[in-house]
Amino acid sequence: MVDFATSGGPLIKLGIKVVAGSVDSLEKVQTLRAGLHVGFPMWGELDGPTVSADTGAPYRESDGVLHGSGWLVNPDGEISQSLYSTGPIGRMTAIDVIRKVVFETRNN
Repeated sequence: MVDFATSGGPLIKLGIKVVAGSVDSLEKVQTLRAGLHVGFPMWGELDGPTVSADTGAPYRESDGVLHGSGWLVNPDGEISQSLYSTGPIGRMTAIDVIRKVVFETRNN
């Protein structure tokens, strides 16, 4: 998330909106948001099983963990790129999003 917060300028210039969500409590999410100094919306108390069923994101029912997931949503509201990770390696980065948006803009 810090990566997206520190890349705010290029993202805004390209018209890319960033949001984040978590299964954690609203209080925990707001504490995290304040600590990371991010300027984009972060939502809490997402329903993990529903998000998993709707998107394919990995969900570990035993402890309620919705694993790291990233979606690039196009202007029509369709997921044009997704990435799922069960650990800290393999997350979508701001530069990944910028490159994909620039590529799609130039080729469509």
